[in-house]
Amino acid sequence: MTARIVSFESSHFAECERILAALPDWFGIPESNEDYLRNLTALPSWVALRNESVVGAITLETHSPRSHEVYFMAVAPSDHRQGVGSALLGHLESEARSQGGGWLHVKTLGPSNPDPYYARTRAFYLAQGFEPLFESPSIWGPENPTLVLLKRV
Repeated sequence: MTARIVSFESSHFAECERILAALPDWFGIPESNEDYLRNLTALPSWVALRNESVVGAITLETHSPRSHEVYFMAVAPSDHRQGVGSALLGHLESEARSQGGGWLHVKTLGPSNPDPYYARTRAFYLAQGFEPLFESPSIWGPENPTLVLLKRV
């Protein structure tokens, strides 16, 4: 069953919080999680619903009229590899294009850190057509080298 993508509403908040809590290997920094949750209401955000339950969420940040960022995306562990992330990302890309966007970028943990969970994240974004732009130790610090990936939308 395909997930249905709808705009985030405050009634989705607790389920998004539950999804983050279920993903400690990706979302293990409490301060960052608070930011992600807070920005679900501050930035354009959408959720993926299956049987009216939230199984994923995504947030778009606009940096300039032609440059947008996947600020946050999470999918419930039970729904990994079921097309939910692709559906969320496809919706976000459509939104960026409708706003005149030319570029979509995302930041994730770089390959110089051998974390197996983030290797899966990078593989997902590469499969979605993103290309590595650069890795930097100065964005999130040397212990969390940041890889910036870019895609033309």
